[in-house]
Amino acid sequence: MFCLAMLQISFASGQKEGRETAGKDLNTVTVATVPETEYLAVKWIEGFINANPGTEIRILPAEQNADADIRFMTDQSAVSAVQEDAWRIVVGREVMVPVTGAASRFLTEIYSTGISPEKFLKAVSSDGNLNWGQLLDNDNNTPVSVWILNDRTVSTPLSRFTGIEPGLITASKAQSSEELIGELQRNPEAIAFCRLSDITDATGMAILPGIAIIPVDVNNNGQSEYFEQFYADYGSFNRGVYIGKYPKTLCNNIYAVMASVPSGGTRSDLMRYILSDGQRYIAGAGFTPLARGEGIVRSEALVTDQTIVTAGSDGASPLRGWLWVIAVIAAVSFVAFALYRITRAGTEVPVAPARPHMAAFNLKSLITPAGILFDKGHTWVFMEKNGIVKVGIDDFLQHITGPITRVKMKSPGEKVRKGDHVLSLIQNGKQLNIKSPVSGTIVARNERLLGETDIVNTSPYDEGWVYAIEPENWEKDSRLLNLAGKYTDFLKEELARIRDFLSVMPGTNDVRYARVVLQDGGEFKDGLLEQFGPEIWEEFQIRFLEMPR
Repeated sequence: MFCLAMLQISFASGQKEGRETAGKDLNTVTVATVPETEYLAVKWIEGFINANPGTEIRILPAEQNADADIRFMTDQSAVSAVQEDAWRIVVGREVMVPVTGAASRFLTEIYSTGISPEKFLKAVSSDGNLNWGQLLDNDNNTPVSVWILNDRTVSTPLSRFTGIEPGLITASKAQSSEELIGELQRNPEAIAFCRLSDITDATGMAILPGIAIIPVDVNNNGQSEYFEQFYADYGSFNRGVYIGKYPKTLCNNIYAVMASVPSGGTRSDLMRYILSDGQRYIAGAGFTPLARGEGIVRSEALVTDQTIVTAGSDGASPLRGWLWVIAVIAAVSFVAFALYRITRAGTEVPVAPARPHMAAFNLKSLITPAGILFDKGHTWVFMEKNGIVKVGIDDFLQHITGPITRVKMKSPGEKVRKGDHVLSLIQNGKQLNIKSPVSGTIVARNERLLGETDIVNTSPYDEGWVYAIEPENWEKDSRLLNLAGKYTDFLKEELARIRDFLSVMPGTNDVRYARVVLQDGGEFKDGLLEQFGPEIWEEFQIRFLEMPR
């Protein structure tokens, strides 16, 4: 607490005569922090003030935390105590990882199969009688030595991850990260649990030589699938954590919490600093910086700096200025509405055409335009002259789902990898998650889909496009895509698989669904999944959109 006391004195110096009290002046900021983030908050504020001389930032004592403009806290500390309507943004993380030696004889097999949470539970509660055969499902009887960093920041998330009480963890305890790393150097076939920051170099951007993160077999199927293959290097792993591939129970986010989105002034400037230059202090404080590009994306959540109308020197309330702004907006809106009514007088309001009666569809009725490329995840890709690719769903998928009622999309600026879930198609609560056919950065999305989801069904290759993406590795990704002719052959196989799928799924033979497959022996009802419940949608997701083909 000594450093906080000193900061209260030093950060308050340089304040101007006549400045309003904290909370009323956008250029005066008060900060509070939980003990876990105290050192990091101090480094952020020092760095920001060095870059912005004369700035006034005061750290409040613990008893005044609730009055602070900005509060730094973590998932494990006090986020639950914050009001639900408070605005918060992730500014860093504490990530717990299972690791082994890079020289381990079993590393290739570990990366091929991963280790499930259930097996990690055995590892941390084995009383020393565990062998590698039990973890990798083979006959190897080499014993496993298991270590854990003796720190609550490791034991608490490990307890959540495995479902075991912290007091029942029997793994050997290292008192420092140096001791733990030393054990792995002496025995590269040991397993250790620690913070990601414990095994990274001074920059916090690379894993120390001789250490390898163990992949988590999230779905417990004994194999490392495409979406689980992000453990090879620090950058890939940290990006995987960011986009939600890594178990959330092993992550402890650091938040900046405010009453509302900062709208200019020192609060906004400080947040932008933390999300950019301030990231360099995170590793030294024992945390993990945001993934590459994540800070830029999160900065977009901040309100763009703007001129704020305030009271004059006569001491009048700033509310008067805001009332004036609101009045101007209301007047402009009224004039615009009046002009709209005048120009639209005598014009009939267009009526959306009714959806036609559901018809049958077959291979011949499916549209597969020439000139675009298709992915077996039922998406299409078309490269524009400027090098940007447009992405959407294919005609087959929209016939299968029936009318889409809502979509969930990522935002411009977000990076995606081929095989990542980038789009959710929702029909009255039932959902399919669609994978990206390419890697790159989203530069635009079709905003119309947020209010006119029917164009996904009526015009999937034109008005119903989903994203514009700047490709990252087009030469490699495009080789895995199909031209229309080859893709038509694939769709023929898909229709046969649909028929088999419907014949074996529980409930699909119910009399209520008897007319999903028409009696002529080959054609399906348009929107055949529309009549089924979420369990059939989930099974379709697994069999047609997740399993590699």
